[in-house]
Amino acid sequence: MSAPPVARSCRIRIRFSDLSDLVAPGVRRIQVPLPIPALRIVNAYLVEGADGWSLVDSGLHTQEAERALLEGLAEAGVAMRDVRRAFITHLHPDHMGMAGMLARASVEVLMHRPEIERAHRVWSPTHELIDETYVFFSRHGMPADVDEGMRQAWIAMGRGVDDFDGLVPVDDGASIDLGGRAERVRWTPGHTDHHAALVDERDRILFAGDHVLPRITSNVGLYPQSRDDPLGDFLDALGAMRDLPVHYVLPAHGDPFTDLAGRIDELLAHHDARLDAVISALGARERTAYEVAHDLFPKLRSPHEERFALAETLAHLRHLERMSKVAEVDGKVARWRAA
Repeated sequence: MSAPPVARSCRIRIRFSDLSDLVAPGVRRIQVPLPIPALRIVNAYLVEGADGWSLVDSGLHTQEAERALLEGLAEAGVAMRDVRRAFITHLHPDHMGMAGMLARASVEVLMHRPEIERAHRVWSPTHELIDETYVFFSRHGMPADVDEGMRQAWIAMGRGVDDFDGLVPVDDGASIDLGGRAERVRWTPGHTDHHAALVDERDRILFAGDHVLPRITSNVGLYPQSRDDPLGDFLDALGAMRDLPVHYVLPAHGDPFTDLAGRIDELLAHHDARLDAVISALGARERTAYEVAHDLFPKLRSPHEERFALAETLAHLRHLERMSKVAEVDGKVARWRAA
C-alpha cells in the first residue's frame, strides 16, 4: 500500500501495456482491482516457465479481485490447477490477500522468511500491533477520533487477507524456481521491513513489488516494532539496486518500465527534497509529527491516508534524527524540533 501520489516522473518510458498483456519475456500482467481510491489496481504477474506457471503477488481478497485474477488466468489459457508456485513480495493486504486461497488450491506460496513472521503480528486476529500503533500515533499528535478511524479501517482491510498458514519461507539471496525459471530473492527493506523483490538474471527482469514504482513514491513508514530507520533502509536499498543489469521493471502499481537507474535517481531526489521540507515545516518551533504531516500532505481523503501520512512523516523525522538534524522532545505528546 502506497502513499498519496507525491512524486511524479517526467521521464519518457516504454509502456509495455500499450502493446499487449505480455510485459516481459514469458510474463503477463493481470490487473487486480482494489477498493483503495489512491491505487485502484495491483499488478499480479503470471510467469511462464518450461515446467509450468507461477504468480508473483495475488491481490486483496474481494469477490471482484478473485474474479479478475481467475479471468486473467483464463485469458492466458491457464487454470488455477496449472499454477504451481507463487511468490508474495510483502505482507500488505493488496499483495498477500489471496495467498491463502492460492495455498488452498495446492499452489506452493513462497515469501521472505522474516516477512512471514511479521505478517502474523500485523494480521493477528487480536490486533495487538494495530492497538500498539493506535497508542504510538496518539503520542505523536493524532486526534483520538482520527486515530480510532485509522484503527477500524486497518482492521476492516485485514478482512481481505486470507488465513495464510502454510506459506513457505525463503531467504535473502536464495534462488527460487518459478516453473523452471531461476529467480533471485533480493531483500529490499523500507516499504516494509522485509519486503523482497525478485531478479530474473537470464531475462533481465526485476519483479519490483512496491520498492520501485513508476509514477508514485512507495510509502515508507515508522511503526511500533519497525526497524530503527526505515527510510534509511529504503534509500540504501534503492542505491544498491540502481545499477542492476535489468531491462524490464515490473512494479506492483502502474505500468512496467525500462529505466531503473533513472527512476531510482528521481526517488532519491524526491526524498532529499522531502527531508528538507520536514525541516522547513518544523521551522523554529516544536511541533508534533501529526502537525508536520498535515503540512506535507494537506489533502488526506481517508483514514488509510491519515495513517500513511503520519507514518511516513515519522520515518523522515527518525532519519533526520539519526543524522542529528532534528531531535524528539519527550513528553505525553511528543514534539520535534530542528537541532
